[in-house]
Amino acid sequence: MPNSQSARGFTLVELLVVICLIAIVSVLLLPAVQHSRDAARLAQCKNNMKQLGLAFHNYHDTFLALPPGWTQHYPQPGPQTRFGWSVFILPFMEQAALYQRLDFQSQRAEPLELFQTQLAVYRCPEDSSDGINSQRGQFGTMNYSVNFGPVAPPRLIENGLAEFWPGQVATPLKTDGLAHLNSMVRFRDITDGTSNTFLAGERSATGGAAIWMGVRGNEFETDQVTDCSHGHAINTSEAGFSSRHIGGAHFLMCDGAVRFVSEKTESGPLVKDQMKLYQRLSHRSDGEGGGIPF
Repeated sequence: MPNSQSARGFTLVELLVVICLIAIVSVLLLPAVQHSRDAARLAQCKNNMKQLGLAFHNYHDTFLALPPGWTQHYPQPGPQTRFGWSVFILPFMEQAALYQRLDFQSQRAEPLELFQTQLAVYRCPEDSSDGINSQRGQFGTMNYSVNFGPVAPPRLIENGLAEFWPGQVATPLKTDGLAHLNSMVRFRDITDGTSNTFLAGERSATGGAAIWMGVRGNEFETDQVTDCSHGHAINTSEAGFSSRHIGGAHFLMCDGAVRFVSEKTESGPLVKDQMKLYQRLSHRSDGEGGGIPF
């Protein structure tokens, strides 16, 4: 005999229950998926900085000094583009082909298209800003900057005032950090210890990011270097180190280690024998390098 029972489908109530369950599961899973993506971007940024560390150490092994912040024959301001540290380490970043295309006779960034080349290793994946830095002369964007030290460069910045006045003065010829005009800092100069001293850190689009070409002129030090002065603590200013990671930024230490440093790290004005932790980390020879909580 044929089955007298007809096939039974979903009722409207059952369908609505299934839809609600799917929606609830999606809401529960979404934060986990987002967290996973954030963690992946955090790890990629850290890996980029580890590659930077290896490049710096290989450069130092080859030339017996860290690369200069940028090079120029004189310290006066003026609109002359010059190559910086991130150009000099290109051969050690698997970018020898790009390095060989550069004109080191003139050291000028021409043609512009060449210096708009996108270099993923110089970009934090959390920073989704454009690959061409409209805040810095339309050159290719970079999210990493070398430590200039605990004192800000003595000039105006583009969207406000730095700590000093006036703006158009000669660029400093020395620093307590790791790079400046024509610098040749050696690891042996870092008497606080390479594990206790910043070499480089992150610079996000909210802080103008950076450009891998070099500097647009001596008055644009922050195209390549960033200070750790009290007014420029992590994620607090347009002129300081910053990131789009939650709670802080990655820093490359001089020993090649990469640390995530909290934006709440203690910072303060430079007072003799009372330098705060953030400023101590940026000073290569203040004599207070011990006891860093990493």
